[in-house]
Amino acid sequence: MNESRRLTDEEWAEFSPVFEKAGVYEPDAVRRFVDSRLNKIYDVFLLNEKVVLKKSDRDKEKYEKYFSGHDFAVPPILSSFELDGDCWVSMPVVNGTDARDCSPEDAGRVGRELAKIQSYYLGNGTNPEGCRSYFERKVLRFWEKSRKYFPEYESVFPMIEARFFSAPRTLVHDDFLPINALLDRKNAWLIDWTYADILPYFLDLGRFAFVGYGEGERYIPAESAETFLDSYYEEMRRNPLFAIDKKEFSRDVAMSAFCQYSMFVYFLDEEKVQGAEDYRELGRILGELDGALKPS
Repeated sequence: MNESRRLTDEEWAEFSPVFEKAGVYEPDAVRRFVDSRLNKIYDVFLLNEKVVLKKSDRDKEKYEKYFSGHDFAVPPILSSFELDGDCWVSMPVVNGTDARDCSPEDAGRVGRELAKIQSYYLGNGTNPEGCRSYFERKVLRFWEKSRKYFPEYESVFPMIEARFFSAPRTLVHDDFLPINALLDRKNAWLIDWTYADILPYFLDLGRFAFVGYGEGERYIPAESAETFLDSYYEEMRRNPLFAIDKKEFSRDVAMSAFCQYSMFVYFLDEEKVQGAEDYRELGRILGELDGALKPS
């Protein structure tokens, strides 16, 4: 997320108490982050060339719990304040671009940085209650709709359910799209850990590697996705607790992709599900992963 624009008069009127609290009084000094490709406007503002201000009720909590005091590639929280029940945090600007359309080299950097974080928290907590709740809310619920339209994947789901509760657990971002990885000349920075929790390690992998704009267009090229996964795996294997061979890893990645496309189908209107080419493309993706999952 690196695209920004000037504020409208209406936006300045709406957010001026926030900017005044942050010590900014001139509308021309502020820019708002947007994403024209996704048609989104964020409550994230560039206050100057060094500081970003973001509305978030969880970023501060997650940063203090998981990242403060560690040398992870996560931008630090510089300050925070509350106003009218909302929490606002400031962070340093990352001068770069997000990871959409990234090169294999950049995708590899992202994979290694994610693995460093997840390797650190590997085995540091089991969170069985949270894992069960997550499974019911974000996996089982999505699958109940998908199974009506894609019965060829009926035999896959029991495998995913079993693996969900047996796979190693670690800190998972849970919204790890390429827009949440920022690339500057030297580093890959992983941002927006609002939903972070201790969950099965593989959940972030399919979201970064395979999700896209729709109609088969991924956020990152297939070659970059492959390098991201290889780099992640190589870094994780440095941890003796990550005793997973490459074949099992490929199965886990395939399950992650399957969960992501189930979610994609869940949010489609009923009349559009039959044309969900992204979901139907899953067979090709699973084939790319050495046939890790084979629908009946």
